[in-house]
Amino acid sequence: MKNFRLLAMLACVLIALASCHKSDYIQVIPEEASIVISANLANMAEEGDLQNSSLMQTVNKYMGLITAGEAKELLQDYMKNPAKLGIDFTRPVFIFKAGDFIGITLCVADDDNVEEFVKTLTSQGLCNNATESGKTHLTFLLDEIVLAYNSHALLLMANPNGGNPVQTGQIAMGLMEQEKDYSFAQTETYSQMEKRSDCDVVMFSNGMALSESTKETLSPFIPDGVRLQDIEIVSSIAFQKGKAVFSADINGKSNTAQKLLEESNKNFHKIEGRYIDSPMEGFAIWACAGVKGEWLLQQLKQDPQSLQLLIGMERAIDIDAILRTIDGDVAVTIPHDFSGTQALSAADFMLMANVQNTDFLKDVDYWQKSMKDYGISMTQTKENNYILKANDYTLNWGVDDDNIYFASAKMFAANGISKRSQLLTPLEDEIKKAQFFLYLDLETIFGNSHTGTPLFDNMLSQLKSMTVVSKNTNNIEMTMALKDSNLNFLKAILK
Repeated sequence: MKNFRLLAMLACVLIALASCHKSDYIQVIPEEASIVISANLANMAEEGDLQNSSLMQTVNKYMGLITAGEAKELLQDYMKNPAKLGIDFTRPVFIFKAGDFIGITLCVADDDNVEEFVKTLTSQGLCNNATESGKTHLTFLLDEIVLAYNSHALLLMANPNGGNPVQTGQIAMGLMEQEKDYSFAQTETYSQMEKRSDCDVVMFSNGMALSESTKETLSPFIPDGVRLQDIEIVSSIAFQKGKAVFSADINGKSNTAQKLLEESNKNFHKIEGRYIDSPMEGFAIWACAGVKGEWLLQQLKQDPQSLQLLIGMERAIDIDAILRTIDGDVAVTIPHDFSGTQALSAADFMLMANVQNTDFLKDVDYWQKSMKDYGISMTQTKENNYILKANDYTLNWGVDDDNIYFASAKMFAANGISKRSQLLTPLEDEIKKAQFFLYLDLETIFGNSHTGTPLFDNMLSQLKSMTVVSKNTNNIEMTMALKDSNLNFLKAILK
């Protein structure tokens, strides 16, 4: 409970001080860091008008719950007079992970003020008396979190897995005294992060440090011969007028890995845009990619769930042969989950793809005969259009010129009577420049959703859409757009 109170207090201080107005503090970060994040808190606070936001109201309310008496007065004093902390909050705050350790480093503006702040913490029983080694002072917050500082840097460091705090302190002292030539600040990766310094948040991660869900998402785009430990990702978030933009570059750590990443572009091509006007009104998700069918088939076979689906479909039609004919746009539309005349759900879909030939149609008669052994039937509705039935599931599919489609029965019926959506029309040029494009209509998905938390309800009510764009296999960009394009993104979601 004591640790929780301290961390909560520190979080409140950081959020509050960010709204107030040297680079050698970066050399504290170890060269072998697997994750590094820089955040321009002061800039974000100013853009988001943090002092007048609902988030700040929540922070003030929370501080009243976790502090009282003299401690509360001291905290409020530091919030009103941030210079007393001795920290330059106009410089980015850096968070890093190296081995089992997590650290936060801040730029020191006045080490005498930092020393006074540490003495204040000591008087409140939150840390012990600081020891001094050379020009660096060191103490422990609640016996577990190392706090080290000198004239240029303040370092908070801890081992979330436990460990010996004294050992953590020794490592922290070494980092405080290391030369730039042995730090993260001299790496090429840091130079790449610096190129994004105009963004609000900049991040670096090597492949092995990624979360399991991120690894799973990226794996189809990592070519054979390239391991996760062979790549690194530099990304950023920029909060702009009407939108927030997340951008990431995936690079190989060796010339071989980089070459294989670049060669994987041969499996994709620019989207032609033939299915931009295909989604019906009220759709929730539309995704399109320019791909070669052979590559797509191999990726589907590597995913256990997709493989089982392919095996099931092979009992009815030669799905392998169909997929191999794809060499062009592939688009998937998923409707909003709602109850209406068609009772569509998120399980319904329509897939459309450009095929290079339709030679597989000559085998339809054979498919119709052989599928009976599995209790599956297929009925022709018109030339090259069919209804496939297996147990309680019905799938519509067919070919029109050089386009093939697959659709759930409910989606097929609803699509036939619905108007076409115009949401993608203004994005046509952007779509045609991409190899992959994803559009989520957040306004439709969230609608009048209520979480019970005013802050989150306000965020959801402000969002219009999310797009994910990849122009090549080395880059991906995600944009969250507001309904009101004239509002600053942070100010809108935090108001």
